[in-house]
Amino acid sequence: MPADQTPKSTLGAPGRLTAPSAPIPEVLAELAGHPRGDDLARLVHAIAFACADERRTSLPDGARDAAARLGLSTEDAETPFGNVLAALERSPNEPTGPATRALLSALLARGIALAPPEGVEAERRVIEALAWVAAHTPLDALSAADAALGPKADGLWREAAALVRRADEGAAPLVGRAGALVVAAALGASTSAAARSEAKTLAAEARDPVVRALLQDARSPGAAAAAGELVPPPRGPLALVLLAVTGLLFVLPLARLIGRFVLRYRCPAEMRVSPRSITVLAKTELLGRTVREREMVFPVEGLTRVAREVRYPRLAMYAGLFALAIGSYIGVSLFVDGARAGSPDLLGMGALLVAVSIAIDFALTNLMPASRGRCRVVLVPQKGPTVALGRLDPALADSAIGRLLQGSSS
Repeated sequence: MPADQTPKSTLGAPGRLTAPSAPIPEVLAELAGHPRGDDLARLVHAIAFACADERRTSLPDGARDAAARLGLSTEDAETPFGNVLAALERSPNEPTGPATRALLSALLARGIALAPPEGVEAERRVIEALAWVAAHTPLDALSAADAALGPKADGLWREAAALVRRADEGAAPLVGRAGALVVAAALGASTSAAARSEAKTLAAEARDPVVRALLQDARSPGAAAAAGELVPPPRGPLALVLLAVTGLLFVLPLARLIGRFVLRYRCPAEMRVSPRSITVLAKTELLGRTVREREMVFPVEGLTRVAREVRYPRLAMYAGLFALAIGSYIGVSLFVDGARAGSPDLLGMGALLVAVSIAIDFALTNLMPASRGRCRVVLVPQKGPTVALGRLDPALADSAIGRLLQGSSS
């Protein structure tokens, strides 16, 4: 039975969500569309690396001057996740919330993506700076490296593993054990193939017990994730007939459509699959605000069925049947009228329409390939309601379900 937890959100300035924090990919996507997003990323990048070079733990020093050099005003620094300048100028003695950490970390990772290091030596310097900054300030670009850099992060992950090895041997005094532990945690949490390979090797050879513990999950299949949206679960035949007879089958989709475009109603969700469970993290958004968050955990032994379906799997069949019905009705009517009137033209037209409708039905049912643009995953627990996630990438959904099958068979 899924555990449903609904933490309450708190709002700071009107219209701004301050807690809980948004996922890093969501922050990066928002920053990509921000008019000054790249300049904000360069600002955080410059401040973070200045802190690393000077071994300074205070972010506010020089933040306003650096922003002025980039032509950034306080209004330019405003984002849906908070004001960047206000976050940078926060006193080191003030607590930094998860939303602020996610915003600054995503900006730092984006700043690196705008000017990625080239060559092993450059990657080594960047990793050492990021490790020091993550250990001594609220900025942790390593947690956002995969989302911001993609495959370009592979070289950084290799240098990250090399840094942990040097620290394990006592040969990285500037970064220290704290920085090495931060890097080891990032390696263990990364979804990059390069990072997981390095983490698996490090888990076996590291002497530091904390490093080994942080990388322990790399030895076994980790969690796979796929982002989508909560959608209504599939209905049974009886419910479908009742909704059709009462007219609700057409009213409900119309109401959802109005809610989506007028009230900006959204239910984004992420499915995380480990060998032992499926976790669904979902939130409800209305007018751009998060009004509810849920975490549903489905243990493998409590699941009756997990199905991956293509979007509108029977659409082609229904369209073919509809074309066949309409074509047959009109064609047979013309054929009968032609037979009564003795008109060869009507007879031929009726026969042609019937033949065309049969051909359309055959093409839509058998020849039209299933759309693989998006898919739906249906989770049926032994107890509790069925949960469905739509708008999922088929490749990610297949990978996640494959991870579940791999874990259950081992």
